Amino acid sequence: MNAAQVHLLTVHVPVVGFWGLSILFILAHFFRDDRLFKISCWLFVTILLLATVAYFSGPPAYELLKEHYTVEKETVEFHAVLARSCLLAMVVLAMIVGNALVQGFQGEKIPGWQRWVILVCTLLLSVFWAVAAHWGGMIRHPEIRFTDSSSIEAATPENQHPNH
Repeated sequence: MNAAQVHLLTVHVPVVGFWGLSILFILAHFFRDDRLFKISCWLFVTILLLATVAYFSGPPAYELLKEHYTVEKETVEFHAVLARSCLLAMVVLAMIVGNALVQGFQGEKIPGWQRWVILVCTLLLSVFWAVAAHWGGMIRHPEIRFTDSSSIEAATPENQHPNH
């Protein structure tokens, strides 16, 4: 398995996983379920580990990609900056999540403010991961770029009316 395959395999985990985590943290908060909250915290740690693999497999994947395809360096660099920002935000949030897990191990009650911080940050990271994924998709999928396709369609012969 090469770096591009590892990257594509693992990169979807934080993108989809954070939306799932958001739902789990919301349910844990709504039902005041400590067990679901702790399970969600452990899932967060798992997603962090896989997001780290995805992040560090990105540069070698880019090297493989640029050997065979034309890719816009600016798009790749912006995607990398977004992914790095998401990963670093996850590391910061991991300290709060880790603290909650340690508090649980010690039998302490996890304060409500800490649960809210985890929930809100998870929701925000869901959005940021989605944006990073969009920019990552633009590297090989030009159809999702923010361009005006009407000028391209108007220039093709099959779109012109026979009366013109």
